Amino acid sequence: MGPAAHRAVPGAPVGHLCQDGSHLGVLQRFFGTDRIRFGVTSVQFQGEVRYYDRFSDALKEIIDARIWAGLHYRTADVQPLILGRRAAHYMAKHYFQPVASGG
Repeated sequence: MGPAAHRAVPGAPVGHLCQDGSHLGVLQRFFGTDRIRFGVTSVQFQGEVRYYDRFSDALKEIIDARIWAGLHYRTADVQPLILGRRAAHYMAKHYFQPVASGG
């Protein structure tokens, strides 16, 4: 790919953020909060660990990094993030229902 292939494209939904948005939605529902401290180990940077206090903090960093790298405009990352969250909400509402207890 030449340099032009890496220029930001306005309005193109980003699959990466659709997936991350749905992951965030699932984790927030499972834990009942966004406030969970966790670390992510980098394979590329010899095991460096980045720590976050919220799931959404990691997503903000992903969005910013993709913009700073010139891959996307902010709306191309934020809109699919919302789409992913909505997909997680839909799945929770329509598919992941409590199982009745008792016999």
